[in-house]
Parts: sequence; structure tokens; C-alpha cells
Amino acid sequence: MYQISVIIPLYNKAKYISRAIDSVLAQTYKDFEIIVVDDGSSDEGPVLVQKYEESRIKLVRQQNAGPGAARNRGIAESESPMVAFLDADDEWMPDFLEKCYKALSRNPDCAVAAASYYLGESRKDISTEFRRRGMSDGRWQLQNNISDFELKHAIYILHSSATLCKKSVIEKYGGFYTKNHCSLGEDYYLWLQIMFNHKLYRILKPLWWFHNEASELGNNGNNALHPFFTDLEPIKENCPAHLHKLLEQLLTQFALQYAHESIFYGRSNNAEFLINNFPLMKKNKWNYFKLKTKMIFPNLIPIVRNLKHNKFSSALWQKPV
Repeated sequence: MYQISVIIPLYNKAKYISRAIDSVLAQTYKDFEIIVVDDGSSDEGPVLVQKYEESRIKLVRQQNAGPGAARNRGIAESESPMVAFLDADDEWMPDFLEKCYKALSRNPDCAVAAASYYLGESRKDISTEFRRRGMSDGRWQLQNNISDFELKHAIYILHSSATLCKKSVIEKYGGFYTKNHCSLGEDYYLWLQIMFNHKLYRILKPLWWFHNEASELGNNGNNALHPFFTDLEPIKENCPAHLHKLLEQLLTQFALQYAHESIFYGRSNNAEFLINNFPLMKKNKWNYFKLKTKMIFPNLIPIVRNLKHNKFSSALWQKPV
């Protein structure tokens, strides 16, 4: 049995899958297997996987069911006590597994080790952004005295390509979100529950490369709302009682942010849903006033859309939540 199972969900990423696999095979830590879950690809990606003459690589095939279901299938196929996930269009630095494994081994009370990354074609080091948003290296646990600013950004280091996790912890929360073929926020539905219930180990050295230029999913191209807006009860039920208000505070922050994004992309129905279901956003009077103004005067939106960046977008430096 391997100590770590590396799970790679694959869906029509033939152009990138070899790069991802090669980055795993180049790891300085060697006690791992690779489980590639082909989620109904129609390109040659699975064929490229089969060409590897490496006993540690296993290809599993299933009908298309979405990225959450593909990762969950990989978890089910794994017998390792730890699992790591790598999107098929991303890559790890050679010491990713070594540093994450050491972090969890030396801090057994932590459920997840998560690392910073390089972003995009320019290979921007995001560690500076993480530090500016209140993060630091080492053990961390969510506390009620966290600032609003740090709270809003704390989850962003828990990207699926960034984490090494105890398999038992992921199974405790049912794995990744899979309802309705979910392909947006299916990972953060899980990470949010883990962040509110477990200690994390954060590594603010970039140990992987997020190739967002290759990503086909993004908030601007997906009309769905994230499941942590529409299917809240499991998250609330798993949240410790002393952190309930903090959870409500965080989800309200996200709801206001995404209501602005929904208006920006012409999805007023989503904005209305968020306003009706997260009424506490009205306490943020200035941003709520701007939101309502945009809804009343939609003709102003094309002017704003011509700006280089939308200040409310969560996608400025990472994948949308």
C-alpha cells in the first residue's frame, strides 16, 4: 500500500495531462500512486495516460459525472491513508509532496497541508498576496477573533491542486459535492467544512503552478450558483456551534461579492436569490447600496464591464470560489 494516492480528474485535457503526470513522477517523495479518473473524455487524454510504462499509474474510466464525482471515484479506488489532488491542467513543483507530507507527519493534529502557488503564464508568486491577506506559515485553526478581511480570504489556499489530506477527514464530509453534475464550487463545498472543523498547515512557499490560462471553468462562463449558496444545510449541520455566527458572516461576505458579480455578468436572477437568502448583506451599507444601484440602473453595467478588472471578482488571482 502506498502512503499517498494522487488523484487526477481528467476531462478533455489531452493537451496538458502529460505535464501534470510528469510533475508527479518528478516528486522527491516517492511513496505514492497516481489514480487518473477519466470522466468521460472525448479526446486522446486517456490514451496518453495508458502510454506511461509506470506501475504506479492507474487509469479508471467512468461516464461523465463532473469533477467532484471524478475525485470521489479516485478516493474510493485509493487504499492510502493520505490523498492529494491535482487538476489535469496544473503541475506540482518537485518538492510538493515532500514538504506537505513532512508538515502533516510532524503535526498529526492537522487534517490538511496546503501550499501557495505560481499563477498563470507570467508565473506570478501568489505568496505575497496570501501574506497581505493575513495568512502566515505553519499550523492554523479558525478562531472567532479572526478579522473580516482575513476570514474572507482564508479559504483560498485550500485549492484542490494545493492540498495533501487525510483520507478519513475527506470521507467524514462525504467527499466533493456531486449533485446536479456540479462543476462550480464543488471543491470549496468540502474545503469550507474542513476549514471550520480542523486544523490546517499552511505553506506559503509556492509548491505548484496554477495554469489558469488552461482552465475552462470560471464564474463568467457558468450561470450556476455555488452549492454553498444553494445547499447550506449540510454545511451548517457540520459547523461547530461556537462558529455558527462566523460561518454566517463568511457566507454573507461571499453572497454580497457574488451578487455584484452576477449583476456584472447580467444574471440579475442570481443576485435576487442571494439578496433574498442572505439578508445580512444589507449591513454592509455601502456595498449593498452599490449593488442595488446597479440593479436599478443596469445600463451602467456595460460601462463598468469595459474596465480592465471587476473589483468584486474573486478570479483576479485564483480560480473562483
